[in-house]
Amino acid sequence: MSDWSAERSGLASRRAVLQMGAALAAVGCVGGEDGAKDSDPEGDSGADGGGDTGASLEPAPERSPEPAPWEPPGVVDERTFPYGIQTGDALPDGVVVSVRSFGAPFSLTLVRAEGDGWVEDQVFTDIGHDENGEVAQVVLSGLRPDTAYSVAMQSAGGFWTRPGRFRTALAADGWRILRLGATSCLGGNEPWRALSVAATEALDAFLLLGDTVYADGSVDLEDYRLFWKQAAQTRGMVELSASTSLIATWDDHEVDNNWSPETLPPETFQDALTAFREALPQRRGPGGTGVWRSFTWGKTLEIFVLDCRGERGEGRYISEEQLQWLQDGLSASEARFKFIMNSVPITDLSAIFGAAGASDRWQGYPEQRERVLRHIEDNAIAGVLWVTGDVHYPQVGQVDPVGGTAARQVEVFTGPGGSFLNVAASLFVGDPQYSWVGYAWNWCRFTLDPGLGTVLVQFVGDDGGLLYETTLRL
Repeated sequence: MSDWSAERSGLASRRAVLQMGAALAAVGCVGGEDGAKDSDPEGDSGADGGGDTGASLEPAPERSPEPAPWEPPGVVDERTFPYGIQTGDALPDGVVVSVRSFGAPFSLTLVRAEGDGWVEDQVFTDIGHDENGEVAQVVLSGLRPDTAYSVAMQSAGGFWTRPGRFRTALAADGWRILRLGATSCLGGNEPWRALSVAATEALDAFLLLGDTVYADGSVDLEDYRLFWKQAAQTRGMVELSASTSLIATWDDHEVDNNWSPETLPPETFQDALTAFREALPQRRGPGGTGVWRSFTWGKTLEIFVLDCRGERGEGRYISEEQLQWLQDGLSASEARFKFIMNSVPITDLSAIFGAAGASDRWQGYPEQRERVLRHIEDNAIAGVLWVTGDVHYPQVGQVDPVGGTAARQVEVFTGPGGSFLNVAASLFVGDPQYSWVGYAWNWCRFTLDPGLGTVLVQFVGDDGGLLYETTLRL
């Protein structure tokens, strides 16, 4: 569907690697650590993708400058507010704000960037916790599109959270360069330095693609809450949450390893879902579990957030309702780019793993996989990029090998931001389907230029160094 090309990053050459055998395939891991290689599956590097892309072939404008960070008019106390403040699911006119602490009530102050300073926008008093007595969530509305805001809460004792910065989504006709971050799989490698690096960049939004916590073995709501509280006060998460708004989905470890609704007790599912919603500020989607939903950033980007775990069963990967919603949304979208947040890869990984682990990803559900990929192809939907996590290594590659339905679609694997590195990533020899496979903790920066129709993909390591970059023409 979309041509894409890769540019060399100038990194060190790939280490000598061993051919991966069947035993490693069974591990369900893949990768390679080092430099970029050129890749052009159709042999015409730099060509636009098929269909009417709407690209003007002139760079889109950058966003307006933001003032220096706002400071609350009082003492910031991380003992009172060890989890900081979070914002999520930003719209052109609103955002969800969440804070964890002990004691109530709170007041909330929202300020808006104006010129080279900040002006007071809204103040709320007597904000209470939810029923568990630790989380306060507020939905702010009436905001201006594509505007920088900062928000902080104040305790009854007069202490403040560290301020949280976010940016509202673009207006319906908004058209500019966007910069997003993404990662997945955060268990281990605390304090999650990759997130601290991302926090320095004042991104438009950050995508959490699942396995944010590893709550395997939890049996009730309090167990799940404990894992989320530990994650929320980890330094990298505190700093990231204060720097931009989040958009999150879940994968298996927010509930249990490789869980399925068919085998999980309903009360355990509900406890895990409740803890997930408490932990990350988010809006409820239009159906099913409420996890799948979409967000539009003007005519530049629409983000489709999938739930690839909560509706599995009876031979389906996602519910028919969710699948139809995705297809209809992709067809109706007027955005130049369509990002699909996909917690487990849709890429055909047969060249790496054979059939090993296929039942835990889209490959194990070929009918639904073919339907959604064929829908994108048959309707010449331009600007689609699959973005995923789960596998504990970064990758850029074609969804299908040459000759397959989705050989011109691309998926980017992000993370791990903290969890164990997939050992097979350091042994992977390579295949033309996969432009690059890495072996490092990382987050991914996406720079979207709707004028040129390009997405610059940059993988950044724990130390802030560039691991790999490539430009996709979608």
